[in-house]
Amino acid sequence: MKPYFDEQESIYSKLYDRTDEILETVANAYIGRNPALPFEFRSFSREGFLKKNNGRYDMNLEEKLPEAKLGQYAYVFGLLWSNHDGWTDFGVSCYGPTAVYLNREFLYKSDIHEEANPKVNKGIRAKLQKGWNSVCIKFVKTGSGFGGIFGTQHTKWNPMEFMSPFQERKGQAGWIYSDAMDADCFSEEHIPEYTALEEQSGMVWHPGLSWDKEQMKLNPCTRIFGNTPHKVAYLWSELSHSSAGSKVCSLKGSSTGKLRVWLDGSEVFSGALKTSDMAEFKLEPGKHEVLVELCSSDNGWEYGFDFIIDGENVALSIPRGVKGSREPWLYLGPFDKQLEESADSICSLYRLFEQGDSQYFWRVDRPDTWVRPYLDNALFAKWNYPLGVTLYGLLQTGRFLQKQGILDYAVNHITECTRIYKYAKWDAEQYGYPSVNNQLVEMDMLDDCGSFGSAVLEAYSDSQDPHTPYLVEQIANHMEYKQERLEDGAFFRICLNSFQENTLWADDLYMSTPFLIRYYRLTGEAKYLDDAARQFNRFKKYLFIPEFKIMSHVYDFKHNKPTNVPWGRGNGWVFFSLSELLEVMPETHVEREELLKFYNELAEGYMALQGTSGLWHQVLTHPDSYEETSCTSMFVYGLSRGVRHGWIREDMKSKAVKAVSRGWEALTKYGIDRFGNVHGVCRGSGYSFTPEYYKVELNALTNDTHGIGIVLLAGIETGKLLKWLKQKN
Repeated sequence: MKPYFDEQESIYSKLYDRTDEILETVANAYIGRNPALPFEFRSFSREGFLKKNNGRYDMNLEEKLPEAKLGQYAYVFGLLWSNHDGWTDFGVSCYGPTAVYLNREFLYKSDIHEEANPKVNKGIRAKLQKGWNSVCIKFVKTGSGFGGIFGTQHTKWNPMEFMSPFQERKGQAGWIYSDAMDADCFSEEHIPEYTALEEQSGMVWHPGLSWDKEQMKLNPCTRIFGNTPHKVAYLWSELSHSSAGSKVCSLKGSSTGKLRVWLDGSEVFSGALKTSDMAEFKLEPGKHEVLVELCSSDNGWEYGFDFIIDGENVALSIPRGVKGSREPWLYLGPFDKQLEESADSICSLYRLFEQGDSQYFWRVDRPDTWVRPYLDNALFAKWNYPLGVTLYGLLQTGRFLQKQGILDYAVNHITECTRIYKYAKWDAEQYGYPSVNNQLVEMDMLDDCGSFGSAVLEAYSDSQDPHTPYLVEQIANHMEYKQERLEDGAFFRICLNSFQENTLWADDLYMSTPFLIRYYRLTGEAKYLDDAARQFNRFKKYLFIPEFKIMSHVYDFKHNKPTNVPWGRGNGWVFFSLSELLEVMPETHVEREELLKFYNELAEGYMALQGTSGLWHQVLTHPDSYEETSCTSMFVYGLSRGVRHGWIREDMKSKAVKAVSRGWEALTKYGIDRFGNVHGVCRGSGYSFTPEYYKVELNALTNDTHGIGIVLLAGIETGKLLKWLKQKN
């Protein structure tokens, strides 16, 4: 088999057996590729298209354009960001005739069968370019309908968020749509440039960007919240000045209701502002956060004020770089009473505000337009199961090497997700589908919650994140009461009408038991540890291959048999997770003796199948399959822990130490290059009864998150084992 890189490019050739430096190189390489960039926040109009619960946009133009006539055309226009050149899959269901243009080139046209049946989901393979990709969809109204449902074909793993085209809407989220037209105005070559001015398109586009003339006569709070007396609203902005020194800033204006103003969290004014009054405070150079609490009077919202330096209004800008609005203020409310919390707590885009039974979030001064979070990052701040093991590896690396920067990076990724969870649930309720953390919000299978949830718990001792207890309680509740189980209690996948329907996967021991173990440690409730222990014995019943003392990847209840393909990483998940359980399980636990026996059976089976290079193979019993990094790492991890904790049988101990040494050295020679890139990681899998699927279709990737964290963990455990052996001897 062809090596992943030249021997001279290996990290072994540069650092030899200096494990600590290898770990630091791999961790820093990952962090360098994925900087800690936070969510972006953009304006979004609820008058545009919302998503259905399948994550695709419902472009029902009969609702948006009820006056449209049969045979008329309308156009929907949006932008999709891609971090790289590559292929993606759109999905479309048609209410009527539909044509799709990608980057001003024809991509798809519906046929008569698709046009007549919106239940048909048509997949469209498309090649995206790095950066912005424009998508223009042409719809024709017929008796069957007007519009369609469009978006990603793979919602769980590849959700798509479309932004608005044209200069006037730059930064705004969501599609726009045209008025109905009698003729087809846009042939392929005449589709507008997304960078052009909207007014140059010759069409009227919706949602509108401004209020009507009568509303524009009103102050912003009145047109946003209505003329509501005795309510409370919050206004948030940034003001700045660029002088060399501090300046005196004056607050001038009037309000019939009480007004409170905070600058950078400190109150600078409180009371009813009168035109004859002037509040003054010192303003240092740079940007400053300003929060205003405004109370409406008997007559509603009556106010107006400015910040003035040297006789001129101070420049205001929208806070935290919110995109898609040219107005400098964000608005929150209307509340029945004042919020009893600090200005710093209120000035947040990561939380949902609650009062009584009502929930609130920030809005901008446009019709029915709200702020929503979005994420362009490939990995940082995302929530999915491979990132769970990646972050676990980074957490442990930071601790093992005593590198606070690595530890902080992993904790920051985790808390970026946890602190926006409550908002994300509300976002899904409001807009049909969440703009962030979609897997966590959906939580309909173990993949969605267990792996990353385990990392959240692992980080808790360092993060002390106040959002963690609530979030992990939701995950525990899902596993205990909602996740599908067989009659014997084993986790399995119902997944109706999908290829996974009625299957049990070895992977799911990792997707569940590490979380259950850590939740047991957090709560002290033994039922979670007991559940984890029982899962291993039940999964063994369905998947164990006695001939080789290893595990089949999947049991398919549609055929009532296992696939009998021992996929490397599937086995790795089992062995890795079993070692996590044994480390925590009390010596007196009723299941411990049986699980130790199972551990030793697996250890014997895996050691017998280690490849000549020291790596294990993609299909463990097929030495002609490629050498795979993630499973090798998990076998190294599990064997190393077995020796150090005394789980492994005495007659296998020396062989296990040798297997660990060979495995780690092989990873540094053949799996990790000198730049810290991790090669030979099998991509995310489906399942098959044929080994060829795993050997050919599941190709090896570089820097895939299924492998980076576990490589780090393998190195850590190798280092711990070597230290333990030296101390012992």
